[in-house]
Amino acid sequence: MTGRFPVPGYPRWTGMVADISPTYTGPSGHITADVTVRITRRARWYVRARLLIGLGVPGAAA
Repeated sequence: MTGRFPVPGYPRWTGMVADISPTYTGPSGHITADVTVRITRRARWYVRARLLIGLGVPGAAA
């Protein structure tokens, strides 16, 4: 069963979602999950607008 969650730092209207696959135990014994993030056109424009007005990229280190 996969989960679909909003990506922190991006408003819901941008359509950024993270798909998380079921967890599994890797060879070293750690619990692992694959995460795929879909970047939408609206999210790209959101970041470009933030860069243009000088607010930076959401979630990026300072």
